[in-house]
Amino acid sequence: MCRSRNNMAMNRSFWSKIKPLFDPALGIRIIWKNRDLLEQLVRRNIHAKYRGSLFGILWSFILPLLMLAVYTFVFTVIFQSRWGGEENSRSAYAIIMLCGLATFNIFSESLGTCCGEITKQQNYVKKVVFPLEILPIARVFSSLVLGLAWFVLLFIAVVLAKGTVYWTMLLLPLPILAVVLLSLGVGLFMASIGVYIRDIQQCVAVIIRVLFFITPIFYPINAVPPGFRFIIRFNPLAYIIEETRKVFWYGMTPNWTIMLTTIAACALCAHLGLVWFIKTKKGFADVI
Repeated sequence: MCRSRNNMAMNRSFWSKIKPLFDPALGIRIIWKNRDLLEQLVRRNIHAKYRGSLFGILWSFILPLLMLAVYTFVFTVIFQSRWGGEENSRSAYAIIMLCGLATFNIFSESLGTCCGEITKQQNYVKKVVFPLEILPIARVFSSLVLGLAWFVLLFIAVVLAKGTVYWTMLLLPLPILAVVLLSLGVGLFMASIGVYIRDIQQCVAVIIRVLFFITPIFYPINAVPPGFRFIIRFNPLAYIIEETRKVFWYGMTPNWTIMLTTIAACALCAHLGLVWFIKTKKGFADVI
C-alpha cells in the first residue's frame, strides 16, 4: 500500500516537472498575466536606451540610414556587388539589403540585450513573486518596437523606388512573428545561461557577427556555392529574410509551406526557451 502511494507521488512529481513541455499556451498566459508589467518594462527599456542623447528616439531612424549608406557604399562601390537579374541598380541593391538588415536587426538586438539581462537586474532575482522570465521577454519586445523604425524606412524606400504599394505588404507580420518567436526562444535560453556563464556575452557577440555573414542579407542564396548551401538551410533567419523580401520588395505571396513551417519551428523554439528558463531560474539567487 505504501509502495503504491510512493509510486503515485513519484508519478505526480515527474508529471509536474514535464507538464510545462506539453503546455503550448504557457507563454501566452505568462505574457497576458503580466501584460501591464511588460508594457512598463518595454517603455523603460526604450526610454533608457536614448536617455540623455541629443536626438533621442530619432536615432532609431538615423542609425539604419547610416548603416545602409555604409553597407551600400562598401558592397556596391568598392566590391561592385549586384543582386543579379533585374535588380542591378545600387538603389535596388540597397533596398533589398535593407529587407535583410531590418529583419536581422530585431534578432541581433534581442540576443545582445537578453544574454546579460538577469545579471543586470539582480534586485529582481531574490523577489519570489517577480516573474523573471518577463525581463528577457521585455527586451525582445523592446527590440521589436525599435526595429519597426527600420520597416517604416523600408516602406518609404520601396514606394519611392517602385512607385506602388503591394497588397502583399500586409503579410509582413508573418515573417516578423517568426523572427520575434525565434528571438524569444534563443533570448530566454541565453538569458538563463548568462547567469551561470558570464562569458556568454562575449560569445554571443561573436555568434551574431558570424550569423550576419552566413545569413543572406547582402547576397542572394543562389550566390552561395552549392556545396555550402546546407549552412543556409539550417539558418531559420535565411528563410525569414527571403520571405520578407518576397512580400515587401517583389510583391509576391510567401511560400506558405516554408513560411508556416518556419513559424511553427520558431514557436517551438520560443516554448522550449521559456520552459528552460522557468526550470533554471530557481538557481539564479544562489549564483548571483
